Amino acid sequence: MSYSRPLNPGLGLKQVPVINPGVQELTLDSDIATTSSLGIVQVGSGLTITPLGVLSATGGSDFVNVKLTITNYTATATDYYIGANKKDITITLPLGIFGKVYVVKNQVSGEVTVTGTLAQKIDTAATKTLGTNDSIMVVFDGVRWNIIQ
Repeated sequence: MSYSRPLNPGLGLKQVPVINPGVQELTLDSDIATTSSLGIVQVGSGLTITPLGVLSATGGSDFVNVKLTITNYTATATDYYIGANKKDITITLPLGIFGKVYVVKNQVSGEVTVTGTLAQKIDTAATKTLGTNDSIMVVFDGVRWNIIQ
């Protein structure tokens, strides 16, 4: 696929995939980008695309929040990745916020338990047990936590 920046500043990027049998040509237009006086396209908080098409993160604060724990832990709204560094602990997902995603990983040998708050289940179970080096990614759909990876 190739990406190009239109000549009209502020229109964003156009995507034109290489035409292969069974693949339809697709063009994406976006009016959400802005152009600075240096010709850099700002595509979102902390992301820029230079006139040469280089995508980069800026600002240094746009990384995911990581929490490593050796004790039972309840995730916060600002957490994203939670690494369990001790076996036989429980990671509790907070009351769900629609669309919120968490990644929980057992980083040690042994088992770690992941549980929801109150009646909020993980898929259809009250808990999920992670074995050595296992992980899950969950998203809240308004009713329960769904494992998506």
